[in-house]
Amino acid sequence: MPLKLAIISPCVSISGRRFGLVAINLIALCARPKAMSTQRSGHLERTAQEPRDESLLDVRLERIDQVNERIRLYRLKLESGPIKFLAGQWLDTYIPGNPKPGGFTLTSTPRAASDPKSPYLELAVQESPENPPAAWLWQSPSDITGSKLQVRVGGSFVFPPSEIPLNDISHVVFVAGGVGINPLVSMMGHIAEEGYNLEVKVLYASKLPAQGLKGVLFLERIRKWFTEKELIGDLKVFTTGIYDGHIESRELDVHERRFTVEDVKEAMGEKNNSVVYVCGPATMTDEIVDGLTRDGGMDKNRVMLEKWW
Repeated sequence: MPLKLAIISPCVSISGRRFGLVAINLIALCARPKAMSTQRSGHLERTAQEPRDESLLDVRLERIDQVNERIRLYRLKLESGPIKFLAGQWLDTYIPGNPKPGGFTLTSTPRAASDPKSPYLELAVQESPENPPAAWLWQSPSDITGSKLQVRVGGSFVFPPSEIPLNDISHVVFVAGGVGINPLVSMMGHIAEEGYNLEVKVLYASKLPAQGLKGVLFLERIRKWFTEKELIGDLKVFTTGIYDGHIESRELDVHERRFTVEDVKEAMGEKNNSVVYVCGPATMTDEIVDGLTRDGGMDKNRVMLEKWW
């Protein structure tokens, strides 16, 4: 499988099987730059070559939760369907009165969308006033909760990988930068729910919000998967930015710096059957991919890159 350099849908939206005893060493790196004004009309164009479903589905905006000062979580109740998607995919999201969709990464799991009692989808959207779909979603929750939207699934940055047999993979190492955690948390949740017997390692770098670690997107959800043994392995958190309060680790392995290529290599260990998922801004992804593959390093066929601009 060739090195995949795809400039496609967002990780956190700013614009927009149980396989038995399998051990997976997937290194997934994901981060994302701030939205630019060009994103307002570019999602469909940027993702034109990506696979997407033909049909639009009706959803209702059921719930909005404030994660921190910049990010909200949205629960979309499915009102038509059924819907099937792979962990890591995104939604074309059509808001009322706008013919152009935003592109928002799904953070919920495929199983949540097939719940017979209350199927739902989840999105994490960063505040972005210059982007119409995101700006609409950042209105007062009382004004938009209950609104009807339409969505369509798309994207090829998925877990399990489509072209590499799971028997040829040994460990999973997810490396996320900032809101790039979005597709990865869907992948981790899928692994936890489906009963994979995996060693999973997570390296998660984030700028600390005003709430400190408590406000880091999905950190508590991921920590819980490890403490409750739904994921077997370890979680390392890398923090940046200025935070006035004390960094309460809550039994987390916290490093007050950015992660490096060497951190990723250490997480990989001597495992040969690794698959690397890289999703993020060009500077981060280029540095990580180059560091992992140059000078006789990892086979580039095992590095899947989704680049964000």
